[in-house]
Amino acid sequence: MNKRSATGVAIGWLLASTAIGAPLTVEVHGKLKPDSVVRVAAYGSAEQWLEDPSGANDRRVGADAVQKRAQAVDIADLAPGAYAIAVYVDENGNGELDRGLFGIPSEPYGFSRGGGSFGPPAFADALVEVPASGATIRVDLE
Repeated sequence: MNKRSATGVAIGWLLASTAIGAPLTVEVHGKLKPDSVVRVAAYGSAEQWLEDPSGANDRRVGADAVQKRAQAVDIADLAPGAYAIAVYVDENGNGELDRGLFGIPSEPYGFSRGGGSFGPPAFADALVEVPASGATIRVDLE
């Protein structure tokens, strides 16, 4: 390999390694308690759905969000494509979605494109498209 082609390969590798994915802003709407944590996860395949997220982010709820009943959470660097989004509010800070009788969640939760009243929606029913330019979606809490 000559010096010129080696330089071209190095520049191509550098550009590829610094490529930035699509940003996704998830606007979470519903009853929020101060100092709870909104947890948002993006799932890129049916096999991952509710198991292994492609992107995740947490945001502590402040007084302003409680008053507005809305909290924005950003997930950066997703590859453009279709994702299903799951959200829950960790009100007691134990890092998991608490459940009560019959496994029904006792903390607020929601999914992209709604659903979840009688269990989580199917992966395909929760899909939203995230283009290279990014997207903003709304998730309403149950």
